[in-house]
Amino acid sequence: LPPSGSWQDLKDHMREAGDVCYADAFKDGTGVVEFLRKEDMKYAVRKLDDTKFRSHEGEVAYIRVKEDNPRSSRSHSGSPKKSRGSPRYSPMRERSYTPY
Repeated sequence: LPPSGSWQDLKDHMREAGDVCYADAFKDGTGVVEFLRKEDMKYAVRKLDDTKFRSHEGEVAYIRVKEDNPRSSRSHSGSPKKSRGSPRYSPMRERSYTPY
């Protein structure tokens, strides 16, 4: 992700593939997105890999999208204060990992 890419930008971009229930962007240029349905995650991997991503500040980068193994993914807080998705958040949802 470009330096100014935020979790909101990532969530907006990935909504093209389906219902996003969680998104986070990290300072190292990576991000994590969780979808409500596995099919949406699979579609994101097929259709949004190597696509142009634009941040809210207009910075552009081509992103890589791949399926992440839930056992090796970064941990994140599912607490309501830090949740960036729907209140139905569940750590068991399917994930799509976006490395830089």
